[in-house]
Amino acid sequence: MPDDRCGRLKSFKDPVHGYCDLCHRVAEVVDSWPIQRLRNIRQTAFAYLVYHGMEHSRFNHSIGVAHLAREVLSFVAGNTRLYYPSAAGDELANTLLGSLEVFQLAALMHDAGHLPFSHASEVGITEARQLFQVSGFEKLPLRHEAYTYSLIDIIAEFAEEQGISPVLTDSVASDLRALLQGFDSGARLASAWCASSVLNKLLVGGLDIDRMDYLIRDSVYAGVRYGVFDVDRLARVLVAVPLMIGPGNELERERSCSIAVLDKGISILESFLLARFYMFSEVYLHRVVEAYNSLYARLFALLARDGIITVLGGGGELEVPTPYDIEKQSPDAINAWKALDDNTMTMLVRRVATGEIRGASVEARELANRLVERRHPRLYKIVESRRLWASYQAFLSGAEIDKSLKSVFEEIADLQREKPLLMVRPLRVDLVSLSGIGIYDRARGDVAGFEEGLGDPGLDRLRKLAELGLYRIAVFATRDHTGLAERATRLLQEALRLIEETMRR
Repeated sequence: MPDDRCGRLKSFKDPVHGYCDLCHRVAEVVDSWPIQRLRNIRQTAFAYLVYHGMEHSRFNHSIGVAHLAREVLSFVAGNTRLYYPSAAGDELANTLLGSLEVFQLAALMHDAGHLPFSHASEVGITEARQLFQVSGFEKLPLRHEAYTYSLIDIIAEFAEEQGISPVLTDSVASDLRALLQGFDSGARLASAWCASSVLNKLLVGGLDIDRMDYLIRDSVYAGVRYGVFDVDRLARVLVAVPLMIGPGNELERERSCSIAVLDKGISILESFLLARFYMFSEVYLHRVVEAYNSLYARLFALLARDGIITVLGGGGELEVPTPYDIEKQSPDAINAWKALDDNTMTMLVRRVATGEIRGASVEARELANRLVERRHPRLYKIVESRRLWASYQAFLSGAEIDKSLKSVFEEIADLQREKPLLMVRPLRVDLVSLSGIGIYDRARGDVAGFEEGLGDPGLDRLRKLAELGLYRIAVFATRDHTGLAERATRLLQEALRLIEETMRR
């Protein structure tokens, strides 16, 4: 039984973890509308059209992450006491356990800001903003986290009504910001700052409970084994590093208040990284899954261009509120957000497909019909290059890039504006950084970074696995746009040549 200060538990039967155990006050927040809304947001967008079992929701995943918050925190605190038997270690362990309720609460709401069909709508907003330059869409964020942060005050109000109290700062809302956003939000004491840093890394730090749950959960629902690893073992080899004071009485921030893996846990960390890689290569970035995701994202952008999807107040058939309006708790914004889910979007797509909605372009109607009838576009080409992927991502997000490179990307964008059934898309990858995670050497009684242990073959292999990524730009097109797809591919190759030429200078 985990050592915590949760008090009474409420258990949710779960096909992945058996039972998900939540502190009873946190469990009451499950009934709040921001969490219940996640029942109608698919966890993996259109992957269900390929892996028919992947009908699960962000709600399922959020319950699982909240459960792991309690499980992992208990072992981290116990290991911290064991391997740092000083007052600092004991104080950090106590603060971590005392933060259990707000940590579970942060885990429960970490995905509350997802739009319909999860990340696919984020791509749609990106294309509406940069590719089609739709007026007003610059107010919408490119990542769901901005919406999650805008819901913090609302979730905090529900939590306070259940008797949850702040632990790290002077309010539950500030506690949640510290854990979700990863910055000092008015921590009362150094120990509270240290604990919030540790908890943030456990939630969103790369080796975190979010990834631990979704890798296993998505594997189960997809009917594959790629993402299955021993999560119980991984929880047992994590330790928190307390405040470290250097010889000059200065705080060693790089190593302090972080997460380390016990040296006996190298193999399970390797298993975790391999699970992540294979889930992306075989499931999340499956060519047909991404074909449907790209189809939907382009349809979203076209409907924005056509004035059918608008920012709140724009008068469209579907209005998307801004994080600012949600944070201010505007009644119109709250009502719009409550209704913004997969069901609403699916009905809109069907109405576009049948011609019920006037004003939809011919291209939008064709894409909507393809989505309804499950006719995915043909994958023409994948170009593999980390630098090209990063450059095209930067271009789509509006960042400054080299002028000659921007000119090539603008030509690719012009092709897509002219013929929207040509889709050139950087495929989304889940980057894991181990830079803030150390290895605890039990013989030395000290923690070292991965770079300091590069002489160890096991750590060398682990570092390479952590850097292993899938950096792809895919060209999707219908068969009657093959010529355009070939031209877009040649332009991508030209962009890659320019990047390599720059690197040689």
